[in-house]
Amino acid sequence: MPKAQKGALLQCDPPQMAMVRKIDQESNHAYILEEIDDKTCLVKENRVEEIKTKVKELMDSAMGQVVFEEGDDDRDSDLGP
Repeated sequence: MPKAQKGALLQCDPPQMAMVRKIDQESNHAYILEEIDDKTCLVKENRVEEIKTKVKELMDSAMGQVVFEEGDDDRDSDLGP
């Protein structure tokens, strides 16, 4: 007999969805029930907050690794003052 599970629709941009897939794969598919397209998937309802937290942590750690060179003031050298 088929088993039913409660799910929640998770929608985000493709780069974030790639993070969700990575987290799901690393955790033995503990989150995603069904992938719908590159922006949408069905996740286990009781894991929604957990997956959001993990994606935020992954994004924060990725942003923390961005290193600017000393003196780089984020201006394009082709543009005038």
